[in-house]
Amino acid sequence: MDETRQQDNPSAERSFRTAEYGGGKGLGRTKSKEETKSVPGDTVKSSSKQGEEHAGGDEKGRRDTGRRGHSRRPSGTKDASAVTGVDPQDPPSRRRPR
Repeated sequence: MDETRQQDNPSAERSFRTAEYGGGKGLGRTKSKEETKSVPGDTVKSSSKQGEEHAGGDEKGRRDTGRRGHSRRPSGTKDASAVTGVDPQDPPSRRRPR
């Protein structure tokens, strides 16, 4: 192949200039009678914690190592007590040897 050529695509121009080619925004849709009514039922208070409430607590086996990099994102490490696998390789420091 000696020559590289791009095919003309007139629809690409129309895709990015919708106001000129499409005539502007449409009327939209009208909401039905059911959509404008309030939903029946009781409201429930959530009993779970939000992420902000979990963030301050210490977790077993995890250690904060501060913020890193240009983005200053939080970082940390964990030992074997924080691993949920079957055979953690790193024994935790508080475990007694057998």
